[in-house]
Amino acid sequence: YGFMLAPNQTPYRDQIFLERILGIGENDGFIVNPVFVSLFSIMGIYPAIYASLLVPAGRSENKVPAWPFVTLSFLFGAFALLPYMALWRPYRRPEDNPLPPPSAELEGWSRLFLKGAETPVMPGVLLAGSLYYVFQAVTSNGDIWLDYFKLFDESRLVHVTSIDFATLTALAPFWMENDATGRNWARRSQVLPILSLLPVIGPCIYLLLRPKARQPQLPS
Repeated sequence: YGFMLAPNQTPYRDQIFLERILGIGENDGFIVNPVFVSLFSIMGIYPAIYASLLVPAGRSENKVPAWPFVTLSFLFGAFALLPYMALWRPYRRPEDNPLPPPSAELEGWSRLFLKGAETPVMPGVLLAGSLYYVFQAVTSNGDIWLDYFKLFDESRLVHVTSIDFATLTALAPFWMENDATGRNWARRSQVLPILSLLPVIGPCIYLLLRPKARQPQLPS
């Protein structure tokens, strides 16, 4: 869909959007639509959220590894995660995939991200970023939003990024529930329905509240 059916009336302007958002190219004073800038920035937060939900709670019983798909999602968003979700099979015996992960799984530099996800620090940073960008978007005036909807109809970059955001938002409640069930979170039936209604912010709050793994002890 993204390459064949999505609108592509302004390919040159899409290139300019990317250059301005990423801070490359000449500075000619052109301002990218603030709503889209916020949306594009949130798409850098969502992969970290999904990495925290899929590793290790989203491990597949058929041994398909999650990490290649999660890594690619930082570039390709939902397009990278959907194949893994299609292949994913839940563990029939929860004890085969214990949650929270044992402290031994948090040791070593290769586990640094997983270790950070099992503390309040990384979820707190993700939540702060999400609140900032959501605030920037929702407080934009009507003209900015009208311009965004116009771009949605014309620009492949804006169109596909928006659909990517909607897809990741729609799938997040399932993976939060999967993680919360594995961690046997007592408050999931009361809290998750509320968090599921909050795009990007809800999953960040869940990552803050969920039961955490015990951090490995440093050698004395």
